[in-house]
Amino acid sequence: MSDQLQLLWQPLLPVWLLAGLGIAAIGLVIWAMAQQARGVWWRLGLLTLLLLALANPSLVAEQRAVQPDTALLVLDQSPSMSLGERIAQRERALTALKDKIAKLRDVNVETVTTTGTGASNLFAAMRQKLADIPTSRLAAVIMITDGEVHDAPPELTGLNAPLHVLLAGRKDEIDRRIRIVQSPAYGLTGKDVPITINVTDYPRPQSTNAELTLQLGDGSSRVLTVPVGQDVPLNLPLAKPGNNLFVLTTAPLPGELTTLNNSAALSINGIRDRLRVLLVSGEPHPGERVWRNFLKADPAVDLVHFTILRSPDKFDGIPNSELALIPFPVQELFVDKLDSFDLIILDRFHRTELVPPDYLTNIARYVEQGGALLLSESSSDDVPDRLTETAIGTILPAAPTGDPYASRILIGGFVPTLSDFGTRHPITNALPRNQDKPWGHWLRMMEGTAKPDGTVLMTGLNNRPLLVVAHVGKGRVAHFLSDQFWLWARNYDGGGPQGELLRRTAHWLMREPDLDETALTARVLPADTNWDIKIALRSLTAADQTVMLTGPDGQTQNIVVKQGTQPGLLEASVMVAQTGLYRLRHEEREIIVMAGVSDAAEYGAMHATGDILKLLVERSGGGLAWLQDQPDGPALRRTARDAAQTGWGDWFGLQRNDSSRVTGSTAYPLWPAWLLLTLLLATAMLGWRREGSG
Repeated sequence: MSDQLQLLWQPLLPVWLLAGLGIAAIGLVIWAMAQQARGVWWRLGLLTLLLLALANPSLVAEQRAVQPDTALLVLDQSPSMSLGERIAQRERALTALKDKIAKLRDVNVETVTTTGTGASNLFAAMRQKLADIPTSRLAAVIMITDGEVHDAPPELTGLNAPLHVLLAGRKDEIDRRIRIVQSPAYGLTGKDVPITINVTDYPRPQSTNAELTLQLGDGSSRVLTVPVGQDVPLNLPLAKPGNNLFVLTTAPLPGELTTLNNSAALSINGIRDRLRVLLVSGEPHPGERVWRNFLKADPAVDLVHFTILRSPDKFDGIPNSELALIPFPVQELFVDKLDSFDLIILDRFHRTELVPPDYLTNIARYVEQGGALLLSESSSDDVPDRLTETAIGTILPAAPTGDPYASRILIGGFVPTLSDFGTRHPITNALPRNQDKPWGHWLRMMEGTAKPDGTVLMTGLNNRPLLVVAHVGKGRVAHFLSDQFWLWARNYDGGGPQGELLRRTAHWLMREPDLDETALTARVLPADTNWDIKIALRSLTAADQTVMLTGPDGQTQNIVVKQGTQPGLLEASVMVAQTGLYRLRHEEREIIVMAGVSDAAEYGAMHATGDILKLLVERSGGGLAWLQDQPDGPALRRTARDAAQTGWGDWFGLQRNDSSRVTGSTAYPLWPAWLLLTLLLATAMLGWRREGSG
């Protein structure tokens, strides 16, 4: 507590009136002096006393309480602080600082800790906390950090106190980082896409070249040698449509601080340039236009369509020139150009002398080597010469039942129904359905049965298989045992999703990643300071399965994925704290996801340094010290505002602001009323006497 005296004026008249009276009094005195009147100075004294009386001065004694100053401690809690012994250094220094400040008695401590995983934004946290601390009471700001601060301003404005920095880490740390400088989001499947990378050593290059391992999207890898500190162009092959993930990893340096930033991942979406589809219709029928409309609606599809109008052994007297514009190019389609097609559709196609058995064998081989075949069976009549009795029959997932020369056609209205597998398979589980009005009826289908390796997705009349799919060698096959999509297309009995059904079937056949029935996917979501990895595994069964998760440090754990809300999808969620690449593996499938942003500032340079903050510290008058040299930090001193605030790192100054607040006040008149009245009367009488004596 302390007392301070102040002279306080409390005029009895408005200030403007009091000023006018003063001017009038001065004018009166000047006029009297001009007239050489007697007693002028006594009149001046009288008027002065009257004005002072009207100004009503008094002495005010204020009781003030001294306010303690505040030292703000800014603690770096970014991911880079978890390296080495930095956290232990920070906690020890924090405890020591609080003990030292507690002994000063007139200094309080405020603490703010940075949050976030992408960057060390210490100055944003500092400004937010300073908004609650009066500027007149700030003694100093002390930062405990590794020096990798990403929001350091070029100039410190609004800080009227020294900025001190305690650096955690070691002075001799080295680190290597790989960075994706430029990469496209899309590329053509089967083509190379250019990217640019950069390998940088901190704080200075440790070698001329670096060994780089490039893991490609197909699981293979390459080892390259790239120069350090330069932008390097690379070409990456896109092996498949959809997401192609590439991982680049550099060999660690001897004694390197961390390998967290030695890897980078990028994802490039592969798109097909043009899809070549071969559609062969065995005979004219109403469903042909459905196929053409479906395929021609996609501008990325190059459609080659042939319809066989009649077989060569049919003698009806009609010249071939009136039946076809060109001969059926069997050799070109099924031998020369077969491998150039992405998808072959055989619609009501049956065994005929037009296509020799060897050519059908070529189709079977095409599928086994990675091709795609979609077969739509005729349901208009009984055709004994079915493809099931040819080489193609060996790759079909369904076969007709009963006597080959007896009726195999089931006739009667039925609504295509999803099987148990169909409710889980990505081809059919997302087909639009209206609960109030079911799909329209189909009227005919071929009687057949599914083979052991076939998966029945839809059933028809008498619960017989209607759509069966299968993996054959490296390829895929879809088998429709009816051709009555055209009923849905013409909205018969309300119609149905024929376009979506055919689209999803065709895209599954061409290995669309989103339609893979065993696809393993994962996405990473931020969760406070951790990461939440959402795992999804497509499965045709609801049984729990296990996915192996391998972290950036090589540690593995088994994650159980369980049936979620969506049929055909097993899900799990796992929280991870470490930023980096995580590998997920289920049976033969493996994917890689990145927890954190691979090119985030926090995972760039991670070595401890004072270079970023040194200039700001000097301009504020503060000091900088390494906790490696002084584990408890420098000594703390109370300093005057205009004095030095640091002693070359041996001590830090906490400036004294001498801030206080008024706790009470007492007012005393400058003179008693009786004394003022006596002076007025005496001055007046003396002035009159002086005038009368002349």
